[in-house]
Amino acid sequence: MKKSPVRWSDLPPELCLLIGKRLETYIDVLRFRSVCKSWRASVPRFDGISPLSPLQFPSPTNARRGYLAAGHTLLHRRIIYCFSPLHHHRTSNSSSSRLFTKDKSTKLGTIRFVDLFSNLLVVFDDETFRKDVNFLDFRIYEVAKSYALQYTRGGLVSGITKVIMYPDSGWTDFRTRIIVAVYGRGKLGFAKHGDDNWTLIDDDNFHYNDVIVYKGQVYAVDKWGTVFWIDSSMKSVQFSVPSCGFGDHKHLVECGGELYVVDRFLRKPDPDDCIRNNPNIVTDFKVYMLDQDWGRWVDVKNLGNQAIVLGDGCCFSVSASEIEGFQANCIYFNHKQKGWFSQDSVPAVFDLKERRILEASIHGNATRCGAFQWKL
Repeated sequence: MKKSPVRWSDLPPELCLLIGKRLETYIDVLRFRSVCKSWRASVPRFDGISPLSPLQFPSPTNARRGYLAAGHTLLHRRIIYCFSPLHHHRTSNSSSSRLFTKDKSTKLGTIRFVDLFSNLLVVFDDETFRKDVNFLDFRIYEVAKSYALQYTRGGLVSGITKVIMYPDSGWTDFRTRIIVAVYGRGKLGFAKHGDDNWTLIDDDNFHYNDVIVYKGQVYAVDKWGTVFWIDSSMKSVQFSVPSCGFGDHKHLVECGGELYVVDRFLRKPDPDDCIRNNPNIVTDFKVYMLDQDWGRWVDVKNLGNQAIVLGDGCCFSVSASEIEGFQANCIYFNHKQKGWFSQDSVPAVFDLKERRILEASIHGNATRCGAFQWKL
């Protein structure tokens, strides 16, 4: 006898729960709970497991005037999504996928496209992104997360290079989570929710450049390109030999499932330059991948179809063929330009093959502005 198919809505609740617990992002849990009533009842709201509101942590740096060092900072999260019209909903003028971030001040039912580097709001000429839309007509997935510590009265905590949360899963009780940061020009430390002070992970090395969560494990890199992983006792364990990169700042990036070190080279300002606060100018990049079988670093000359984004709060890679405005085998970053009275930052792209830097816009036919909301 031929068995009749079982409707998705008739799956046993315990099976729905097993499926739901394998979803790690807010947007995936939201989709899952939107399928039907039984699926919605089987999995709790994402913000019931992982509060979307900022969490309180101590400040790793000295308190500024009027603020206490402990208990007066909040951890804010920014999520970068890829937003793509489904094929049967694309118009003749609509294009491929774009990236956007959810602004913390955005009201329910409203999202904003935010420039990844300047944090300015973005307006698109594309008619697909200028009208009221239904989320069911679009494919949305999470690309990356970034975190920042802010004072409760406003303003970012200074002296912090990078902050990550671990474990970074919606199914973990937020009270058991840890934040790890590079701060104070190279210190690596951590704090738990409710702690009054930060704890150093490495008492001997004050030259860390970056930290990342890769395959559920915390990794950090120092200025010599040595990669460390953080064990369960929150101590650093050397994972690699130094990359021997002679650049000025190392970044950790997951690209194509592998852990890369991107070495940024800077030209130091001329001490005789009459322009005050002249920034360090980016001149070159090198990319390395660790061959774990042989324990040696491989100089990466070609990223294939991937493009790397070096943001202030997170570094990630994207498929250049799937997201509009990105070129394959390129590195996108924030480029500081010198001026007589100020330092301007513009998005720039480094072509790994041609080894040259150009000003870039990853928003195609978009225009940056300061007051735009896209209502849903």
